[in-house]
Order: sequence, then C-alpha cells, then structure tokens
Amino acid sequence: MRPPAPGFGLGFAFQTRRLARSVDSYFALVGAPFFTIVFLSMVLHSDRADLASYTVVAPTLMTLWTAALMFSGEMISEDRENGRLEPLVASPVSFPMLVFGRLCGAMLVSVPAFGLAIGVAGLFFGFWVTIHHPVVFVLAIAATALSTAATATALSAVFIAAPGARIVQNTLSMPVFLLSGVMVPVALFPGWLEGLSRVLYLSWGADLLRDALAPEPVESAALRLAAVVLLGALALAFGSATLVRFLRRARAKGTLTRV
Repeated sequence: MRPPAPGFGLGFAFQTRRLARSVDSYFALVGAPFFTIVFLSMVLHSDRADLASYTVVAPTLMTLWTAALMFSGEMISEDRENGRLEPLVASPVSFPMLVFGRLCGAMLVSVPAFGLAIGVAGLFFGFWVTIHHPVVFVLAIAATALSTAATATALSAVFIAAPGARIVQNTLSMPVFLLSGVMVPVALFPGWLEGLSRVLYLSWGADLLRDALAPEPVESAALRLAAVVLLGALALAFGSATLVRFLRRARAKGTLTRV
C-alpha cells in the first residue's frame, strides 16, 4: 500500500514551485477583472447595489473552475510527453494523491482572483467588499478549492482514460457556471433545476461565500460546509479509482506513453 500523505505533499510542493516559475499557469486569471466589471455594471445599472458582493464571488469561482479545467486536461498529458509519467508512477507514493496534491496547488490561483475582483470593484466602482463573517468565508473558500481540486482529479482521470472525452473540456465552463449559480443563487431557479444544481458542490460553495459577505448570520454553516466537502470527497474517490484503473491497464499493455 502506497502512503497517500507523502504523495499529496510532494504533488502540492511541486505545483506551487511551478506556479512561481511559470507565467502561463496564471492565464485563468485573465477573465476575473473583466467579469467583475461586467457583473458589477449590470448590478449597479439595475439599482441593486445590495447584490454587489455577488460580483466579487462569481469571478473568483469562475477562475477556480477555469483553472480546474485547464490543469485537469493538460497535467498528465504533459507528464507523458515530457517523460515524467513513468518515474512518477514508479515512485513509492500514491499516484492519485500526487495528482490531487498538484491540483490543490494549482487552485492557489483563486487567491489572486479574489484580490483582482475586490480591486476592480473598489478602484473602478468605489465598492469595497466587507467580509462580515471571515471565519465562514475562509472555511468556505478552502472547502470549495479542495472540492474543485478533487473534481479536477476526477476530470483528469476521465480525460486520460477516455481521450475522446477531452473534446467536451472546452464546453464545460458555461453549463457549470449557470447550474452552480455562481452569480444567480440557485434558490431562484425552478424547483427541478435547483435540485439538479444541488448535486454540484460549487452551488453550495457559492451560497456560503455570498452569505459570508452579508451582515446577516450564516444559517447552517457547518452542514453546508459538510455538503461541499462530501461532494468533493465523492469526486476524489471516483477520480482515484479511475486513475488506478488507468495505471493497471497501462501496465497490462506494457506502456505508459499512450493509453
């Protein structure tokens, strides 16, 4: 049995070092300021300044998901092309946890995304965000980032095990943004659509982050955090099982350079 913890730590450390060296890792941040401008303009034009905090949460979560799609689609493929995959698989650590750790490191791009959204809202529109419930906010962003990395692990496994599935990669952004209610709360959706949206961890995270910015008390914060973590854990379990199956099939064929 390979130890999971060392694999996670090694993957996280590797990816954070790469983030520090590689400029292209931050391409997912490009859209955050522009989305903030568009959303905040719409809200203020509609005389709904009470919803202005939503326009800071939405770009942050959109950046998080965009980064997840980008890294999950390219990470293992790049390792294979650069000859890193074989040594990583042969190392005495859990390969799924290594991938999960790397993706957790990649999710650190959400931190500057939130800063960019706040800066744009304040400097361009004079709206400065107040975090009324900082503990809930920090826990919510951490749980959402971890669940995003877990979901990205599952996506990475699917993209590698079924290369044809990567065609869908570029179409997963907007459907997830809409269904997760990153800008419009899913509670405003029709009943059947809200039920579907609640299957997505991002909808729970978005609601929690918005409530953490509001002055009113956050209801059922612990249960909602648990929902985010549970949905992420289920995605990680699926991704780990798929990656293990991929490795077994690759060993059976005698190659890791192609599926």
